[in-house]
Amino acid sequence: MEAEIFVNAYAKVNLLLDVVNKRPDGYHELNGVMQSISLHDVLSIRKADRIALISDVPLPENNTCVRAAGAFLGTSGFGAQIRLEKRIPSEAGLGGASADAAAVLKGLNALYAGTPLERTAEELYSLGLSVGADVPFCLMGGCAQARGVGERLSPLPFIELPLVILKGARGVSTGGLFSKLDVGPERTTRLKPNAVENAEKAIRNGDRAALSRLLENALQGAASQTAPEINEYADRLKKAGALGSCMTGSGAAVFGIFESAEAAEKALGAFPDCAFKCTASALPASVPTVFRFRKADENDAPLTAYLKREAWLTTYRGIYPDELIDGFDLEERAARDRERLSDPAQSGYVIEADGTPCGFMFLSFEKGAYLAALYLLREYRGHGAGSAAFRLIRDICREKGLSSFTLNCNSHNAPALGFYSHMGGREISRSEGHENKREDQVGFEFSV
Repeated sequence: MEAEIFVNAYAKVNLLLDVVNKRPDGYHELNGVMQSISLHDVLSIRKADRIALISDVPLPENNTCVRAAGAFLGTSGFGAQIRLEKRIPSEAGLGGASADAAAVLKGLNALYAGTPLERTAEELYSLGLSVGADVPFCLMGGCAQARGVGERLSPLPFIELPLVILKGARGVSTGGLFSKLDVGPERTTRLKPNAVENAEKAIRNGDRAALSRLLENALQGAASQTAPEINEYADRLKKAGALGSCMTGSGAAVFGIFESAEAAEKALGAFPDCAFKCTASALPASVPTVFRFRKADENDAPLTAYLKREAWLTTYRGIYPDELIDGFDLEERAARDRERLSDPAQSGYVIEADGTPCGFMFLSFEKGAYLAALYLLREYRGHGAGSAAFRLIRDICREKGLSSFTLNCNSHNAPALGFYSHMGGREISRSEGHENKREDQVGFEFSV
């Protein structure tokens, strides 16, 4: 199997959104502040002879993923197989379609890196704008003031924002909403005076409470005529403890900012009637987005040994004996990995996050499928690389006609145990009580 790319397509919220005027070309001039959030779709991309999209939900034939791939690949004769797992609801104002398009562009740029198809960041932004106005922001991420149709971006500092996102059963069509707006060519603000400037100041000061008081969306009144629950959910979020609440984009999703992640999680229980609800958090622009799984060979053995040592230093201190960790022999480990990578019954993959090596995995197929090793550097955990690894393993097992795979985990590694349970692992064995805690193991089985 060639390299496979997994991309997180992060949603966005509009902390403030103003409709300033209608331009001669029919588009609306906007002004506001956008923030990328942890809610995301997941895409996997492989090279193919043509552009093909497989989605777990129905999509229009000329959807943003296909358009983005067409814009990137052009008449090159190359293609891509794109698989999309949707988590961002549609007609919500959360930028799901734009996020997916940006993810396709990022993923293809990683997949075709080092070829004439590889683009600069500026070229990707230009391609993104040809697909949709919010795509450039989704390529950049983080927090930014957005002007024009949303493409003129001025980055702002990161501010922690624990969020609750709600959406009722009804959606709001962006095109339909803007077509009904009574907006002329004259430039005027529909927000409170200096709202955007004051919000930027609050963000730069890291003042979450002040920012929450400034949340405002010039489209909320019009959108609530189509989906009255928008205003209802905004009010209920405040009653549930939100510092502030507002509709995002053209709706119909509403978000609330909370004092802490714990407060947001607790408030989620106040909305049993909501069609879609989740907690989320603001993301900085630097969060890893693209994870590339590159088939490893014997030359990668020094790298996999190094990555294992770095992972051990932060994961197994206190579990494995100190002398084992401190005396980690890179040359010996590299020799072992070189032997593994030369074994036709085993497969190794180097995991790269936005082009930087961040982990590796080894798979053995001597007796069924066995995940012999999966290591990630601490700073890259929690961003989707582990989940992407399991998607890839399941794909490989399906291609080999296997219905399950197994692994063993140290029983004292609580984060790993929690992750494997979250990924659907079924405990099939447990061996504990050894004098050397390194030997305490739990076996898991995963269905494909």
